[in-house]
Amino acid sequence: MDNKTLIDKMSVSTGMTRENVQSTLLRLFDIVGECCVQMDTVIVPGFGQFEPKKRKERLTVHPSTGKRLLVPPKLVVGFRPSGVMKSKLQ
Repeated sequence: MDNKTLIDKMSVSTGMTRENVQSTLLRLFDIVGECCVQMDTVIVPGFGQFEPKKRKERLTVHPSTGKRLLVPPKLVVGFRPSGVMKSKLQ
């Protein structure tokens, strides 16, 4: 599902205008992003949790040149679905 379809479905199911749904979703994603940058886990009941993780630096080999490269540490966000979501997917 693309962003436009998601906004349309939410607009129909909530009775909100497309603009209000779009601004609400953008703000939600901004808040989740800000929390993850601060290393806070965001839990959405019935859906799952977004958990920031630090990846350590590591060595890797470039496949075409064979050169060894150092990949710097970085912050990634993992998602773990809730039990309710897992049962819906089965």
